[in-house]
Amino acid sequence: MGRSEEARVRLPQLRLDELLEELQARLDAARGTRDRVHSLLEAVLSVGRELDLEQALRSIVEAAAVLVDAEYAALGVIGPDGKRLSAFHTVGVGEEQIARIGPFPEGHGILGELIRHPEPLRLAKLSDHPASYGFPPHHPPMNTFLGVPIRVRDQVFGNLYLTEKRGGAQFDEEDVSVTLTLAVAAGVAIDNARLYAESRLRERWLRANAEIVHRLMAGGDRTEVLGLIADRAREITGAALAGVAMPMEETDSLSVELALGQEAETLNGLVLPVEGSLLGEAFAGATAVTSPDVVHDVRVSAGAPGFTGLGPAVAVPVGTGESGVRGVLLLVREAGRPAFTEKEIDLLRGFAAQAAIAMELAERRLEAEEVAVLKDRDRIARDLHDLAIQRLFATGMTLQSAGRFIEHTEASERVSRAVDDLDETI
Repeated sequence: MGRSEEARVRLPQLRLDELLEELQARLDAARGTRDRVHSLLEAVLSVGRELDLEQALRSIVEAAAVLVDAEYAALGVIGPDGKRLSAFHTVGVGEEQIARIGPFPEGHGILGELIRHPEPLRLAKLSDHPASYGFPPHHPPMNTFLGVPIRVRDQVFGNLYLTEKRGGAQFDEEDVSVTLTLAVAAGVAIDNARLYAESRLRERWLRANAEIVHRLMAGGDRTEVLGLIADRAREITGAALAGVAMPMEETDSLSVELALGQEAETLNGLVLPVEGSLLGEAFAGATAVTSPDVVHDVRVSAGAPGFTGLGPAVAVPVGTGESGVRGVLLLVREAGRPAFTEKEIDLLRGFAAQAAIAMELAERRLEAEEVAVLKDRDRIARDLHDLAIQRLFATGMTLQSAGRFIEHTEASERVSRAVDDLDETI
């Protein structure tokens, strides 16, 4: 065989090897894509199964780290003000290291950039970005970065942060696509967890109302019922202190008849003016009134200077403006705890209104029982007048007539005394 023939045989062989290598590479890529899609579906299902919000957030962070092969992952929840982070969940950093680093970030630097501009952000080197804020001491080094927003019903709930892709590689467009898909599933899971938590919370309020109604209808006294109202409200809202104030007769003041929890001795028995106090404002306006910090709020601290260790508070009227406000329920959380949200206040307001209705129904029932007793006494009086008294009178007349025919002196006197006794009884 000549050299030209050998070259022709070798050339097709080389092309076939190249084709086979290319085919193998495409098969590997297809297999990798299939595995990644499968992992993504598993992650979506895993996240969607969680109904507890905290556990759902933890599952989202863990799934994101696995899907893009990131060494570190975090999920920052944006606070009510929409400008800073109110919660932070991490993967890849141990508890001891977190303690050395210090408080969780609030949303400065790159994290703040994602809050201000909720769009996917992919960086080859974190420190090169103009918004880079640097890291606190003891923080692990991080260079590659991928961040995507999580939306819940068109509202940005928080952001996913992924850093340090393993193997020294960069995050690519496929990583962005996968993470965005997970973020959509995360938004649905978070929404479901929120709805589930709200339904459970409403159920707890309904059970508390039912317990109060049962206690009232069973004849529980006012102090016992007020204590039950304060205790259940404190337990459900996670408050450290609860108190119930009632209006004092013929004065423009409120008296705290019952207080439970931290600093209860400071609040119990306190007399506060309606004008100028937090409780008075809620009573006079028949509306919920909040305070960010009772220690520094003159509407509270002026009357009770011993509220150390306490923070946000809410005062809710027991009753409504239409039916009349019966009193005020005060709830105070520990210092550093979040303020009462609008949803919490709405549920609390409904609970207090239902408690007031239950108290009014119990009073009406008691009044109805008293009226029934009076009516029964009146009926008995009529019966006595119409039947018993007439018979007694007739008996007395008969004895008096019969006494005239009794010749025995002693017997006649006895009959006369009996007639006198009947007259006195009548």
